[in-house]
Amino acid sequence: MNDFEIYKNAALILRTGENVALVTVISTEGSTPGKVGYKMLVWGQKAQTLRPGSGQALGTVGGGLAEAEVIDMAKGILPKPENRVLRFSFDARTGSERGICGGSMEVLVEIFDQKALPLFEDILAAIENGQKGALISIISPKRAPKKVFLREQQVDAPANLDLPPEAVVSIRSVMDTELPERRTLQGGVEIFIEPVLGEPMVFIFGAGHLSYHIARYAKSVNFRVTVCDDRAEFANQGRFTDADSIVVESFETVFDRVDVNKNSYIVIVTRGHESDQTVLEKAVKTDAKYVGMIGSKKKTTTILKRLQEKGIPRETLRRVYSPIGISIGAVTPQEIALSIVCELTKIRRLGAASASDHMKIGFSKSLGEEKL
Repeated sequence: MNDFEIYKNAALILRTGENVALVTVISTEGSTPGKVGYKMLVWGQKAQTLRPGSGQALGTVGGGLAEAEVIDMAKGILPKPENRVLRFSFDARTGSERGICGGSMEVLVEIFDQKALPLFEDILAAIENGQKGALISIISPKRAPKKVFLREQQVDAPANLDLPPEAVVSIRSVMDTELPERRTLQGGVEIFIEPVLGEPMVFIFGAGHLSYHIARYAKSVNFRVTVCDDRAEFANQGRFTDADSIVVESFETVFDRVDVNKNSYIVIVTRGHESDQTVLEKAVKTDAKYVGMIGSKKKTTTILKRLQEKGIPRETLRRVYSPIGISIGAVTPQEIALSIVCELTKIRRLGAASASDHMKIGFSKSLGEEKL
């Protein structure tokens, strides 16, 4: 369950007039089942029918008895907007059945009423538009929760937070690292800062059988998906039900109709070598975080050599991941698609690999270099 679904369902419940509890892990020590940033949503009996089969909770803060305690406590205070901080120990020496991990964690429980609906709608709009931001919670137990969302361009002037200037430094730091943190400011004010990241877009060029599985897997791990092809009989919403958008356009001109940015991933799996080359030539000139092309080592070598002869710099071509995907011994289309989406996830979570890591044997030789 991703944060987008949490916020979307929070808004859905608030629109009914019911209160909702947002529970977030804000700190941990040692080994714990929940990690900083884990979150869940808890709501009352009246809103239960909004998500049939899900009970009255969505997401997780680590599971087990500690999570069950949080849910029970949150339900008990749902009628009153306030926030509380709960601490859980997982030290077996206490004799508790919560767990034997050996660590401890603190969770922030925030009860929101309908007045918070604009906040969640603003967060959802930013994520859907691929925008970055920061979500700041001021931790004041037993008081109504104070939570503010700032888009990236607003971070340097959070006037509506009424916080000291050092808060700006902390918020910017979290925006840079993209990791949530709990901070204590001068005067003892405690805040919890979370980065809000627009879901990255995967542009799949080609609408064949392999693309079908890539789209499904990518969507399941919280990528947005755009499928591009010049054949409407293949590229359509009826076939790609998981895709966020479909673009039917010539590969020569399709980049005029898509917005590729630093939060984009390009997967090239068209029906032929020539169209792969056409797309790759344009793809390497974008700011995309990832550019990958399907194909054998011989095909990769041939296409890269052609593009270099057309004047594309060697360093630009070194960005390309090809042959594409993580080596898992894939054979079937489903397995190949899985290996590709694994590579996308690895880049998203761990960052881009060095050229020597992702350029396969023979790849660098095609660029006039010694074999890596």
